[in-house]
Amino acid sequence: MPDVSTAALKGLAGHPSCSFSETSSDLSRVALTFRDVTNAQPVGFWSYTHRDDHLDSGRIVRLSERIANAFEIVTGEPLEIFLDKKSLEWGDAWGMRLDSALTSTTFLIPIVTPKFLMSQECRREVITFAGHAASLGLDELLLPIHYVNVPQLTQDAEERPADEVVELISRRQWEDWRELRLEDEDSPAYRKAVHELARRLADIIDTAPPALPVEFAPLNQAEEEPPGFIEVMAEMEEALPAWYETVQQFSQIIASIGEESNWAATEITASDARGGGFGGRMRVAEELATRLAEPVEQVDALGSKYWTELATIDPGVIGIIRRASEDDIAPGDRDAARTFFKEIKELAAVTATTTTQLQEFSNSIEGAAQGSRQLRPQFRTIQAAVQKVIDSQTIINEWSRMADDVDLGDDEHQ
Repeated sequence: MPDVSTAALKGLAGHPSCSFSETSSDLSRVALTFRDVTNAQPVGFWSYTHRDDHLDSGRIVRLSERIANAFEIVTGEPLEIFLDKKSLEWGDAWGMRLDSALTSTTFLIPIVTPKFLMSQECRREVITFAGHAASLGLDELLLPIHYVNVPQLTQDAEERPADEVVELISRRQWEDWRELRLEDEDSPAYRKAVHELARRLADIIDTAPPALPVEFAPLNQAEEEPPGFIEVMAEMEEALPAWYETVQQFSQIIASIGEESNWAATEITASDARGGGFGGRMRVAEELATRLAEPVEQVDALGSKYWTELATIDPGVIGIIRRASEDDIAPGDRDAARTFFKEIKELAAVTATTTTQLQEFSNSIEGAAQGSRQLRPQFRTIQAAVQKVIDSQTIINEWSRMADDVDLGDDEHQ
């Protein structure tokens, strides 16, 4: 496991950001503007894995085209669907829609499959969009299509393995396409399903409530009077050290799990040298399972705590950052926002380093999870806890990105 000491983390900075080639022509940006991709025009962001589309002979992309065509027939209005996440147009339109506040004409349509949940990029899109939609009370804008069976989505909540993206999707009224995808694309059943989905999109646009910022819920206790901007900033500032501490505790426990794994590797080598065979290896695995019981329980609890705290306040923080970007913000509020934004970016830099190292650790134990039935449940729990931290980083990175884009009239902040 790479060194994840606090000192090492604080010595590193930088966080992943959504960027596009500097060499791309500005003409495409101008063209995008002239094409009027504004909040008034219905737009869908089609979130899928290219591998799934390839394995299904291009049916996923064709489905997006059929839905767009059906929508235009039903409403008389075009529905622009963005497909290629690597294109300049996707990035410009995605950022424009998020930063100008979503309206009932912007959808994220995830094509949910087992590979979708394995894609960190797809997971980031769901988490980011869900936070923005929730910040405006427009949860219906996230419209998942359950394309290939993902067992977690159909299990009862108490039986469902912990996966934050699955939870976000399961709380929506997803479209069931698991059997329909096997139909001929020109069959009556398939064409009717496409029509009904287009009608659902049109109905959401017609009936969605106006976008209203959510109230920020205080972290510690209920308040008789809603907190003002400075009070919210102060409370958030107070919460930041606790998040640092949680990440550091998480790293320390992961390091102890690494040490136990190293002990097991040494014991297996010694057992093999004595001719212990597979029986000797099984005995080491049994003891390792016992030694890991407590740290695995701790890492699971910490991962859940970290995700829950960040996801709960995410819509409110997004609303706060939007509020800070408004022209009429008071000077005192502007100063509070400036300080808070600086701390958000420091948090993003520190936790980004930890997240990268945790991803490497999670990848490294994949083989061990496959190789021992006794240890597999514990290693799967560790991987799920690590994924919670990785998913939480998406939230923090989005706060940092939004904060970077706010002009508070201070050159030092820019």
